[in-house]
Amino acid sequence: MDCTFIVIGHRAKTTADFEFNDISGSGGSLDTIARCIATTFCLSNGLRKDARAFLILLGGKDAPKTIRICGSEIKGLNADERSIAGLIRAALKKKAKRDEWTKSTTGVYISKAGFEDVLRELSEEGVTFVHLRESGVDVREFEFPSHPCFILGDNTDLTEEEEGVLNAHPFLKVSVGPKSYHASHCITIVHNEMDRRCP
Repeated sequence: MDCTFIVIGHRAKTTADFEFNDISGSGGSLDTIARCIATTFCLSNGLRKDARAFLILLGGKDAPKTIRICGSEIKGLNADERSIAGLIRAALKKKAKRDEWTKSTTGVYISKAGFEDVLRELSEEGVTFVHLRESGVDVREFEFPSHPCFILGDNTDLTEEEEGVLNAHPFLKVSVGPKSYHASHCITIVHNEMDRRCP
């Protein structure tokens, strides 16, 4: 079963001038985004080819920018934050346009698209939007649709404005557990549930 993740990085840097040794601070919590990429795609013995990620970066004067990563195309993705930060930096160095995706490296693309643009594009593909939040249906009781698209914030929930954008589309609410988890952990839990049902 294919799946898509949208992660909104509310402070994540939209320019390439961040320090590799301080991606949390100078990168606007790009470490959180990097961990989300790792858990979306990386297995101990390979990569998930049926996964995609849309990373919506909102930090800085050049916001928004969205990085799209396609598991069916990407090669040699390492799980460490520094390597992933290198992929992000390479993408941010490219000229991004709102109405098209610019290829950065194999399987990695960048655009000036924002949250609303990404939702519109994916809606036209026929995905089912699933908002991961504590008040949703328990993931263990959730019947996964054929083409789910999971939406979550980085280390903060969606803003009221983002909720309004999402409310313009049909969506489901799912909770991954009784506690508040890191975004990357939420992705791992979702993958685990899907792996158990569709090995």
